[in-house]
This record gives sequence, C-alpha cells and structure tokens, in this order.
Amino acid sequence: MLKPIFSLLSALLLTSSVFGQATSTSLQLENLQGQTPMTWVTQRFLIHKDQENLDVAFGLETQSAVLGDYGGFYVFGLHGRSGIELPMVYLWSGITLATGGGAGAPDGDGLMYRLQAQAEFPFSKSLRLGLGYNFLDFPSGDIASSHISYGIHYTMPYSWQPQQSLNLYAGSIAILGGVFEFDNKDASRIDETGYSIYNGVRFTQSVSSFLDLDIQLGASAIGSTDGFMDYKAGFTFIPFQGAIQPVIRGQLGSGGGGGVHTGGGISTLAGAGLRMYDRIELTANYWDALQTEMGAPFVGVAYRMPFESNFSFVSTKKHEIADKRNLTPQQLVLVIGNRTNLAQGIDRNGLEYKPMSSIFLGAKIPVNEKLYAAGETLWAATGGYGAYAEGMFGVYYSLLAEPAYSLGLNTSVVAAGGGGIDVGRGTAIAVGAHYSRELLGVPTTFITRFKYFGQGAYNPMVVGVQFEPIFKVFKR
Repeated sequence: MLKPIFSLLSALLLTSSVFGQATSTSLQLENLQGQTPMTWVTQRFLIHKDQENLDVAFGLETQSAVLGDYGGFYVFGLHGRSGIELPMVYLWSGITLATGGGAGAPDGDGLMYRLQAQAEFPFSKSLRLGLGYNFLDFPSGDIASSHISYGIHYTMPYSWQPQQSLNLYAGSIAILGGVFEFDNKDASRIDETGYSIYNGVRFTQSVSSFLDLDIQLGASAIGSTDGFMDYKAGFTFIPFQGAIQPVIRGQLGSGGGGGVHTGGGISTLAGAGLRMYDRIELTANYWDALQTEMGAPFVGVAYRMPFESNFSFVSTKKHEIADKRNLTPQQLVLVIGNRTNLAQGIDRNGLEYKPMSSIFLGAKIPVNEKLYAAGETLWAATGGYGAYAEGMFGVYYSLLAEPAYSLGLNTSVVAAGGGGIDVGRGTAIAVGAHYSRELLGVPTTFITRFKYFGQGAYNPMVVGVQFEPIFKVFKR
C-alpha cells in the first residue's frame, strides 16, 4: 500500500516543482475515532498546476493535537491531490504520507498514511469552506480512524510565474531564543524550579503599519524540558512607529513533549516588549496550556530580517506594485527526502539501536554562490522510534561546482528528542559531505554525515537522498 503512495507523491513532486502555477494554504479540524481518540488541527501548504480539466496539487502537511490526552503529538509529511471545479462546488481526492508521534501515543514506527475526499464550497474568490471524509492509519501502531473533517481553503496571492509587474508585500523572518521558567506543576521532570532554553523561527507578514501576522515553530533543546516542541500562529500589534517601538503579541497553538503538562496540547502565549531599529526584539511573555494548570513565564530575544517580496500569506491593501525587471530574484530551495540513521549502542529502553529511516523536510537560502543557510526537520518512520524528531539549523558549502554536478560539505546544530533515544542534553553537532546533480529535471542531493550527541549517547552515521526543487521569490 505504501509503495504506490510514495511513487505517486514523487511524481506529483516532479510535476509541481517544474510547472507550479499557484499556491494555497488550508486548515482542517478533525476528531480521530478508534482506539486512540484525538482532536487534530491539520495545516497544508500546496503548489497547484492545471492539467487540462484537473487541478493537481502537491505540498507539505502538518498535524498537531489540540484536545484530548496527547499534547505534543505532531505529524509532518507530504500531501498530493487532484481536483475538479464544478459550477457550485470544488471536488478533490488526495493522499498523504507522513511521520510523527509523541506524547506517549501508540504511534509505532511513526509512519502514517491518509486517504481523503472533500467537497469545498466557494465563500469568495479566494476562500472555500470544505467538508471531507478521511481514513488514516499508523500501520505499526494503534492509531487508525475513519472520520469527517471540516476545513477552510485559501488561495495565496503568491504567483509562481509572475507577469511583468507584481505586488510586493512587507514581511520578515526572525530567529528567536529565550528561557522558560517552570515549576513542578508545569513539567514532570521538575521537583521545584527548572529552566529551559527555547529556540525557533517566526515568519511574519505586515498587513498594516500597526499589525503583523505570525507563524512560529520552536523547540526546547537544552535544560529541564528537552524534547518540548510547539507550533503557534497569531498577531503582533505595534501601537506607533519609530526607531524603538513597543510590541504586543498574542498567539494560539499547540505544544508538548519534554515532560511538560500540556494536556491535549492547546495553548496560548501573550507578551509585550520592545522592537529596536526594526531588527532586535526583547519581550516578556506568559505561556499557558488551556487544559491543565501548566503556565510558565518566558523571556525572549529575536533577530528580525525584514524584506519586501511577492510572497505573502494573505492579500492585503498594504502592498506596492513593482516592475519585475527592477527587483532581485531570490532562490528558495525546498528540501524533501529520506535519511537513515545507523548507530550502535543501547537506547533508553535498554534495547540495541536499530536502523532508523525518516522523512526529511526543510528549506535552503543561498548566502552567496557557494554557501546556503538551511533550516530542516527529520521525523522517524521505521525502527520503532515514532516519537523521535530533530530540528536543524546549518549550512551547505560547495567545494567544487561543475555544470553537471557539485561536491561539498555540510554542518548543522541539531536539537532532538523522543522515541526512547538517548540524545544526551538534546543537542548535537553534525558534519558531512554531499554530492548534487539533476535527476529527471529536479536538483537531487546525496548526503552522508556523522551526528554527535555526546559521549555514550546516540551518535549515528547518516545516509540520505533529497529532492531540492527551486522556486523564485522577487524582492526589493
């Protein structure tokens, strides 16, 4: 069953990477039935291509638990679909291949597949409301469900192949970090008071001079709650302009892992602080899990990288029209592939480590002709390590670049946890080499590296292959 699904997703990847025309995002609420009931929020980011009378789409899918007993349960993967637009309804069917787990859920190896059919009804030119039927299964675990879902679909203003003139929107990417303070009501690993270092990334679009929309993903890698992860969306309010600006932030999302008591996972963050010279932010925040007594103060710092480009989450009146010839094209490389960890030693359950295959997702941005900055994530799919996940920030450097191929070195700082794997303090350094060339018209990289979590911990050799389709963002 999984082999034809993977083959179809690979074919959709090749089609979308070369011929993508439009982009969309969607949110879906679903209540899983069966032996392990959970409530999930599913989000998708898709690339679309019209094929005669069919709309073919491919992209990324994420799930996070928000209600029930499994806060911190996350799934990341790939989604492909085809659909047809009729006079009063849009119909599509699709498949998902993904990995994930956590929060003590019976996810087995972490591998999941989903079949879905959905009817969507237009609410506006860009917005549709949907009703879907889903069947999903973790074949090696005890999570399987047939259920109805409710969704909202939005066609994003980003154009894959823009005309001579295009709209520019203000946005930013922020690298953030900070410290949580927990007590024994917040996390099982803490007797009185404990501290945990948190890091992550926040994507922002400015919808007015006073309001930003935010999407944030982060994790705790060092301290009392290594293995904690969260995913949030919200707003930032900027009351007035100037070199130093006050900011007020509110976010809603889900989080868990690392022994943090989040219940089903749904949580809020509220905070305030200062934004200085449009680059540095200092904030004091309070993070609250809505289903439990857990609540923790968080002091954070962020470095913002503002830009104007034709990419945005939503279409707003705050944009400028520019001639494409006067803009700078910026490559953004999507990374989708597989990596396998090979290690010796004993895990935290007293068992010998098995080979662990995984789904690998990420993005690369060129710094110059030879150097790429990368943010990546890995989720276990085999070996019985379903809750294991990694987040990586690193670089790829080309030593030799020929027209047909390139050779280079790569390195990353890794934050990891889950699955019974002994990751020491939760942080590793990875170094390796890679070979890149085009296969079937898509840039493809073969990679090998060594990952070091510390003496006596999990220190695997890694081999992998990843597709790296490239699309352009135009910026000023």
